[in-house]
Amino acid sequence: MSRITVLRPDVVDPPRAALTLAPRTEPPDHIVIGLIANGKPLAAELLQALSDELRKRLGREVSTEVIRKPSAGSPVTAVQADGMAARAHFVITGVGD
Repeated sequence: MSRITVLRPDVVDPPRAALTLAPRTEPPDHIVIGLIANGKPLAAELLQALSDELRKRLGREVSTEVIRKPSAGSPVTAVQADGMAARAHFVITGVGD
């Protein structure tokens, strides 16, 4: 049997316990940002604008690795995902339109 969760904006949930954040390390001098454009119109442009802004804010040398999917319905291959995971410090995927 399926279960349906109903979210009601007029009911306030009880407060949740505080979380302890994972320890952070200093980022490397050269950061690699992975970008996965999903093939929708303007997805690549949106991701490029985001990486340009991150480049300004990080204050470090930044390069990008880009995967361009042929369409939103096409998955990234395992080889592409493994390669991106090995090269990039973090990955951003985005939609366009």
